[in-house]
This record gives sequence, structure tokens and C-alpha cells, in this order.
Amino acid sequence: MAKQIATTDQLSELALKYETDKCPQIKHPFTPFYFELLKDRRQSTKKVLEIGVGSREMDWWRSYRTGASLLMWRDFFPYAKIYGADNDPRAMVNDIRIKTFLCDQSKEGDLLNLIEKIGSDIDLIIDDGSHKTKDQIFTCQTLMPIINKEVVYIIEDVKEPQTIAKALNSYDHRIPRFRRRFGDDNLVIVTNKN
Repeated sequence: MAKQIATTDQLSELALKYETDKCPQIKHPFTPFYFELLKDRRQSTKKVLEIGVGSREMDWWRSYRTGASLLMWRDFFPYAKIYGADNDPRAMVNDIRIKTFLCDQSKEGDLLNLIEKIGSDIDLIIDDGSHKTKDQIFTCQTLMPIINKEVVYIIEDVKEPQTIAKALNSYDHRIPRFRRRFGDDNLVIVTNKN
């Protein structure tokens, strides 16, 4: 079932190569949207942070590879350092231009310490962490005031997009529309107001 959908862009091809669930060939319809959103930033993006690395213990996908989406981002952004954060020590993976950190996204101290280690000049943040609405809101509200004002902040696997949008009303945000196959096939894209 997963490989019946043809790849339509370079990011989806990378997602399929590393078998990350962000592509429609495996689960979520995110990578075609991400490609259109980020393709003009490929050369200029210098730092990417993904919250939620995932570990081999993720049993929903039989061939899951720890850090699959970090590898996808690394290959898509040729000049970027890719950082991952997860509260599971089994999710730590380091590779060429990839560094991961232990971090609990529900703890302000962990988030502030993470930014202190990697710097606030982040171009792209993807929250693929706990998938809990309260954590998604808390993490965004904690990080947005202290990071690069030009950041694109993406919250994935959102179950309550309107609740998140309302909580983040001091920022520009949008909720892309997807043909949903799963209840969490939602994103909230957050940017600073111009």
C-alpha cells in the first residue's frame, strides 16, 4: 500500500529513500507540501531543528530507521546543520552534519538549554515530538520569542489545529488543507508577523 503513490518531488523521493512517515508513499501527505514551501530555501538554509527523532522502538513501521527524517533534511538542505531533539536516549543519532540532543519538549529548561547549545539562528523547526496539543503549544510559545525572526516553524501530526492556531494567535499561522487519510494529517505553519 505505501509505495503505490508515485513520488512527485525531490523531497518525497528522499523521504521514501529513508522511509520517513512524512511522505504519502508511507503515511502522511507532508513532503509534497514541504517541497513547495521550502524549495527556494534549499541553498540558504543553514540550521534545521527537528523535535522528535524517533527510535527503532516505533513499532508501527516495520523498517523504521532512527533519524530517518534527519537524513532526509540533511540531503535536501546541502549547506545546513541538522539538529534533532528527543527525550528517548535510544533516538540519539549523529552523522555527517547531524547532531542530536536529549530534550523533553514539555520542560522549559530543556528547550532553553537546547537553544543555548545550537544557537538561536535556526531557519526551520519541525515539531514531530510528543504530538500532544499542550506540548505543541508550549514548545512553540517557548521557542518562537528566542529564535531567528525569519524562522519557519512547522507543527506536525496535529490533532487539534484550531486549538493550536488560537493559542498561537500572536504569530502568523496557517493550516494547510490535505486530503486526510489519518486523523493527524494536519500541520500548523507558524511565522513571526511582519
